[in-house]
Amino acid sequence: VTFNNQNSLEKLAGRIAQQIEADSISLLKTMKDIAFLEKNNFTEKEALGMYIPNSYEFYWNTSARSFRDKMQKEYHRFWNTSRLEKAKNLRLSPKKVITLASIVQKETAQVSERPIVAGLYLNRLKRGWPLQADPTIIFALKEKKGQDFIVKRVLTKDLTINSPYNTYKNRGLPPTLIAMPDISAIDAVLNAAKHRYFYMCASVDNIGFHEFANSLRQHNKNAAKYQRWMNKQRIHR
Repeated sequence: VTFNNQNSLEKLAGRIAQQIEADSISLLKTMKDIAFLEKNNFTEKEALGMYIPNSYEFYWNTSARSFRDKMQKEYHRFWNTSRLEKAKNLRLSPKKVITLASIVQKETAQVSERPIVAGLYLNRLKRGWPLQADPTIIFALKEKKGQDFIVKRVLTKDLTINSPYNTYKNRGLPPTLIAMPDISAIDAVLNAAKHRYFYMCASVDNIGFHEFANSLRQHNKNAAKYQRWMNKQRIHR
């Protein structure tokens, strides 16, 4: 059984149902079982973080409950002594590491860039600055307007949205993960690059990557360049 980047329990259940006998309805019901979640100290919104994207071996006739229970064991296996120690050194719980990793995951698809992005957000957390992470704004907008709402560009007015996931208005990490992070994103947080960057902006010279800055002055130059490019491409929403 293989899964990755399933950004809701519903999508995860659908993906797994394609690979084992259990159907998506029984899988979803089991994943959201209140007694199980409470016993394992998860809320429904946190539950997605228990499923670590990877390949696992199952019998075809594995039940929904057996699948979920094995995933819970795999979660604890993933969080071995080494990873737990690294999380402790960051003063973050495994859940908070996964929350930050979910932002890193959504911020960049470039695995090589993820430790840099993670280091930037950790720098902001240490300074007590708001993360100001656009992926959290997109998450908040989709929560309000529906998952089919398309956001190709975050607008200034979006930054005022009233949501606990608005990391422009609220300091610290959002309440829960905003997506399913893969192992590279989680390990990027645990092994974040050490640098003095506090700002980032999508690059127009190296599409898919970012321009990093340690001063607001330089960041404003990078941002202005990016906004001009977006306007030229006629990407307004």
